[in-house]
Amino acid sequence: MKKSEDGGNPKKTPRNPRVRAGLTVLVVALAAVALWKGPGLWRLLNERAAYAGKTPTFVGDSNSLERTVIVPTLDTPRPRGKNVIWCSSFQLAWNEIRDNVIGAPLQVLGAEEVARRLNEAQQSVADLEPDSYYAKGGWIEDGIIDTIEKEMAARFPSHELPDFNDCNDPAGILAYSYLVANVPFKYPFRQLDDGLTFADSQGTETQVGGFGLWEGFMSQYKEMREQIEVLYLRSEDPNYPWPAKEYALDLCRHSRPYQVVVAMVEPKDSLGETLAYIEHGITEFERWAYYKWVRFLREGQELRVPEMFWRIDHRYTDLIGKVVANMGMPIVEARQAIEFRLDRSGAMLESEALIAMSAAGENFLFDRPFLVYMKKRGADQPFFVMWVDNAELLTRQP
Repeated sequence: MKKSEDGGNPKKTPRNPRVRAGLTVLVVALAAVALWKGPGLWRLLNERAAYAGKTPTFVGDSNSLERTVIVPTLDTPRPRGKNVIWCSSFQLAWNEIRDNVIGAPLQVLGAEEVARRLNEAQQSVADLEPDSYYAKGGWIEDGIIDTIEKEMAARFPSHELPDFNDCNDPAGILAYSYLVANVPFKYPFRQLDDGLTFADSQGTETQVGGFGLWEGFMSQYKEMREQIEVLYLRSEDPNYPWPAKEYALDLCRHSRPYQVVVAMVEPKDSLGETLAYIEHGITEFERWAYYKWVRFLREGQELRVPEMFWRIDHRYTDLIGKVVANMGMPIVEARQAIEFRLDRSGAMLESEALIAMSAAGENFLFDRPFLVYMKKRGADQPFFVMWVDNAELLTRQP
């Protein structure tokens, strides 16, 4: 067996029947955070440089993913047997149009339920640090595109903006949002050179990369172990903490003002309901008699977490082409890009979203069977009617 990255010899990872997607929810309790200042900044840059050569698990369009979905809101019903991903960047762009451009909830014909969820969602820029996000919306004829380009260049000069030319209707509306998060662990975890066996909700086992902690009794791992905080724990026996049936861990209690949480719980009907269940469990756990004894990892306890690195581009096709009734304008673009990395050094999130509405409305194309008739104005009956079913009598284009 190969030695681990830090020179230790990890034990072979046991197959844990609880490590199953049907019982696993990864809760990333972060949105955006400024880079650490001072030595922390240099350490983070060194860690990112070390991982720059890593190949992402996936980079591409969401349509090519069979078992992963992107949802617009936390209360969107969770499909069974699939990864479910949500990021607030799309909500921020929606809020810009709702609050700062139209000044009213968007009434989207044909996508009423999705629009209702977005209109009623509570997530906003208030959840984020001001220096780690950007969100702006406005009328194109008023120069919103120029404003976005200038302000993003000043605030996030290294980020390449999407091409706005396809959404450049002078009388249209455009909203754009961007957020970035870099949450380093104060003490990077050990790399699992042999990985761990992950069993999904269907029982299929896959050997995956991961990081964690073992041999926590050794002095060189003391600080690494003590940075982990148990936020929630539930066992079969309500009077004794072990064996644990559900648990949630803060991977680095030193990170401020945001945290990265991983939770092993039974998933609920939506991400929002699962989050609420965990938050309730955390509150109840703090009242538990054993709380102070199990709040931190003991020297003999181990941690193993899968790592991931991906970028997904997604278009909300259930919104595109639908008319916003209270504006009489169709949504011509609604897309989001999310990049996420979780490894031994910490977590990184980068996301942007774009929503555009056109003033032109639907094009009137008679490019399929249609009716034509002639009638005297004011008369009851026409004097010519034709149903055009095929091109036999149409003029051919030379």
